[in-house]
Amino acid sequence: MALILVITAVVSAALFAWISIRMNSEFPKRKVEVQIKEGMSARAIGVLLQEKKVIKSALLFVLAIKRRGVESDIKPGTYIFATGMDYDKVIDKLIKGPAINYIKLTLPEGWTAKQMADRVSSITKIDRDEYLGLSTDDSLWMEYPFLMQSGAPVVNLEGFLYPQTYRILNKTTARELVKMQLDQFMKATSDLNWSNAESLGRTPYEIIIIASLIERETVVKDERPIVASVIYNRLAKNMRLQIDASVQYALPVWKKRLTYEDLKVDSPYNTYRNPGLPPGPICNPGYESIKAALNPAKTDYLYYVLAPDNSGRHVFTSTYDEFLKAKAQYDAARRQQVN
Repeated sequence: MALILVITAVVSAALFAWISIRMNSEFPKRKVEVQIKEGMSARAIGVLLQEKKVIKSALLFVLAIKRRGVESDIKPGTYIFATGMDYDKVIDKLIKGPAINYIKLTLPEGWTAKQMADRVSSITKIDRDEYLGLSTDDSLWMEYPFLMQSGAPVVNLEGFLYPQTYRILNKTTARELVKMQLDQFMKATSDLNWSNAESLGRTPYEIIIIASLIERETVVKDERPIVASVIYNRLAKNMRLQIDASVQYALPVWKKRLTYEDLKVDSPYNTYRNPGLPPGPICNPGYESIKAALNPAKTDYLYYVLAPDNSGRHVFTSTYDEFLKAKAQYDAARRQQVN
């Protein structure tokens, strides 16, 4: 009798496997998204999978679940299956649980909070205005002591929204993303010597302002400490910084080239009209620019202009006459390119 039961079980299993393979092999393969909800029965899941053509028979699926005794181990979530799958492979996937789908969110160095908000809202479910509103959220400042100790005159996260590529979930909220950026700021800049700020006569917040100016003024890594030196040298001589990027920040839209009228814009961020630093960062700088702001090169440079060779580098000068000569060379090269 026992032998008959064993033979029957073996034959039944073999027959089930043959039917499963035979029936599911009829489908052309394609990917299918299936949402398994909390509390769904094996039968309900089987019917759904049959409707989506992941499997041929809901009944065979339920029998396989019962045979393995794993109904309570099925995990809810969103799954990606192929049509015509093997029953046991479907069940294995349901027991393992859904893959976590991350969104790749790249926030480049030198972007403003508004630019970041536009990018965030375009590829995630996070609301643009909610993300921007957190920039002036007092409660976030209370959670991060370094913000309180930065010397910032107002609550504004511009400059601290650390730029990099983040992997976030579909359900990530605006507040969670901003906190990820603040956490990354602390982590990324923890090895910098912030005590240099005091020896430079600046608060940590002013260092971030200077770093933001550096970030927008050059894309060349080894130039950043030199640009920093120009900023510090001009500040020491009470010269206006006259940085185009700060004027751009004051304008409603970004311009490829500024006009003389733009340089007259009435804004505290207009460093052509106002002495000293602008009241806040003009973007969110990366590590190298913050490092340069804390470690400026020792130079006597007061001016710089783009080099005429289209390399993206600058010519640095100590006198205005030298600057005018370098600028004339750049202008001539640009005119030649246009012609």
